Amino acid sequence: MTSPLPPALQGLTRFWWDAADYLASAAQKRLGLWPVAAKPFLPRAELERLAGLVGFLEAVLRRLFCLAALELGPLPPQAPAPIQPPRRAGTPVPAGAQRGARSAAPRFRLREGARQASRTPPKPSFRTGPRIRFLDADTPVDLRDYPAKPTDILPAGKFVRRLLAINHALDHAAEYIDRMRRLMVTGTRPIRASVPPAFRSRKLRHLQQESARQLHALTSDLLPPDTS
Repeated sequence: MTSPLPPALQGLTRFWWDAADYLASAAQKRLGLWPVAAKPFLPRAELERLAGLVGFLEAVLRRLFCLAALELGPLPPQAPAPIQPPRRAGTPVPAGAQRGARSAAPRFRLREGARQASRTPPKPSFRTGPRIRFLDADTPVDLRDYPAKPTDILPAGKFVRRLLAINHALDHAAEYIDRMRRLMVTGTRPIRASVPPAFRSRKLRHLQQESARQLHALTSDLLPPDTS
């Protein structure tokens, strides 16, 4: 597909580009991830809110990148980068090279993973928390005795990195669109045919849910079948 989208569909994609940019940047500012992106823990309520937003924005962005790639057409595969010779022992490392590698922004994943088949949930097992012990007790504490509360502090690094990857993709959209165009040459379908669970969430308003499903239907209909 190398022709522009119809005006009605252009309005739909333009709306979601603006909405994704606003939601991602607002979440990053709300969590205090700028100028230093460090937020290893969050309360349970805030973490669940972030997880839902991240899953939703990832699904939206992949479909927007697909539509942009379809509109521009495929690109030939990129030539492999030349192999650099190993650095000799004692050779000084360029200033800022290691620091730049460590501070690189997380990369957004363009392909949706294969959805695993539903299985019977395992039986609840005895689980212990990190170093929760009583000196006068013979056995460690079972965390099932403590109900989950919205104020519980939980690790949030995984979702914070995914949010940073979303913002990186929005800031470098042209680069990701080119990657998507090269991915389509391989015959790989980057998104699943079924509607993402994030688009069926009850937390979305009716118009938001309807618009997100319309975006998915448009992308799914225009994408060729998977031939990989």
